Amino acid sequence: MRLRMRQWPSMESRESRAFEILVREHADMLIAYLRAMAWNDALVDDAFQEAIIVAWRRLPDFDRSKPFAPWLRGIARNTLLGLARKQQRRHEIAGDAAALHLEHQLARIESTPADRFSDRLEPLMDCMKRLAPEQREAVELVYGQSLDNSVAASTAGTNDETFRKRLYRARMQLAECLRRKGILEGEPA
Repeated sequence: MRLRMRQWPSMESRESRAFEILVREHADMLIAYLRAMAWNDALVDDAFQEAIIVAWRRLPDFDRSKPFAPWLRGIARNTLLGLARKQQRRHEIAGDAAALHLEHQLARIESTPADRFSDRLEPLMDCMKRLAPEQREAVELVYGQSLDNSVAASTAGTNDETFRKRLYRARMQLAECLRRKGILEGEPA
C-alpha cells in the first residue's frame, strides 16, 4: 500500500508535517495490525485510509504525553469494527481476546529500544529465516500477501488441511523463536 499524504488546510503546516512523519513512521505497524485483525484486503485498506483521516481530525484531542502508536491503533480498531459492521463483515474480524493479545504483544515490542518499526521487525525476520522453506512460504502467502488459507494452499500446491497444519507449525515455531529472543511473553499454546 502506497501512502500519500497531502497538506491539510485546517491546521498549521508544522502540525501537518509532524502528523505526516508520525503516520509514515507507524504505517507499516498499522497495516500489520489491521491485517492481523481482518482477513480481507479491501477491508484492511479501507480501514487504514479511514483511520488516518479520523486520526487527523482527532489530532487536537491526542494527549501528547502518551505514545502515538496505541492511540492510532485504537482509532484503527474502532474504524475497522465500524466498517465491518456497516458492510456486514463482522465474521472477518478477530475477536476481542485476540485483539487484546495482539495489543499487549505490540505494546511489548514498542517498549524495546529501536528507532523504526522495521528495526523492531528484525527479530521476526531472523526467526522467519529459520523456518523450513514450506513453512516460510505459508507465512508469506497468508500474512505477507494476505491470501486466505484455501487460495494460499492452492498457490503452494497442497491441500487445505496440509497447508493449515504447515501454517500452524510455522506460527508455533515463530512464537517459540520470539520467546527465546525475549520478544514474546507467555507459554507455548
